[in-house]
Amino acid sequence: MVLIISVYFILLIPMLYLTGWLYWFVKHKKPSKNMPRIISFHKISDSPELGGTFNTTKQFENFIKFLRKNKYESVNIYKMLTKPDKKNVLIFFDDAYESIYSHAFPIMKKYGYTGVLCPVVNYIGKNNTWDRGINRFKHMNEEQIKEMSENGFEIISHSMNHRDLRKLKKTELLKEINESKKQLEKIIGKRVEYFIYPFGLYNDNIKGKVMKAGYRGAFSSHNERNDIIDFFAIGRNTMYIIDTNFDLKVILDREPLFLFGHEDQKGRIINWFSRFSIVIKI
Repeated sequence: MVLIISVYFILLIPMLYLTGWLYWFVKHKKPSKNMPRIISFHKISDSPELGGTFNTTKQFENFIKFLRKNKYESVNIYKMLTKPDKKNVLIFFDDAYESIYSHAFPIMKKYGYTGVLCPVVNYIGKNNTWDRGINRFKHMNEEQIKEMSENGFEIISHSMNHRDLRKLKKTELLKEINESKKQLEKIIGKRVEYFIYPFGLYNDNIKGKVMKAGYRGAFSSHNERNDIIDFFAIGRNTMYIIDTNFDLKVILDREPLFLFGHEDQKGRIINWFSRFSIVIKI
């Protein structure tokens, strides 16, 4: 009986994995060759935390060294979307934590890369309060954001308060979208042309409000479909503490397809759990 049960579970695990992969393939599709290659990071820190949304300094530098060794170039968002190239990459830094300025920024300059910084306006210079956990992490201040902008980093809006936009009243929603754009433009003295949805959550109403606010595009956590580019719901692949250069290679190469499906689905599952973070009003 024990042998039968053991064999059952040995067979069940790969069957469940295959079922999950087939679900991903049917729902999210094989990525098109023109789908932008976008990787994102949250915190670069050598201090352990309960969540997995951080990378160590050494790990991050290994990722950047991999990009340089394999001749990937960082470009701005407009070029990525209008002139796609398999050797171009966008490097996002969600939430604009101070550790990005102190740890990631020097490494990026060392290897000749720029990226996309996504500040949450009402948390600039303050500690985050929406993540469930013991530790609080400080966000970059205005001067640090401005310095990175002057060094070629693109600044885009990540809202005012990092709230689930789907649950807001119209006036609150418009403030999150419109006011964040104005405030960031005031800080950096440049136009802010793109938006990133908090938690990657949006609907058609939110997309419409983002378009009307004058943004040229918006980013989510993942593509709804990998074979179609929705310029107001562009997906990305987040790099976590569990990831290696091999994971990065699969994400950028998009092959073998079954491994890319594994990476894409893994990110979707981790992002789904992020929805249970505590979201508060300031």
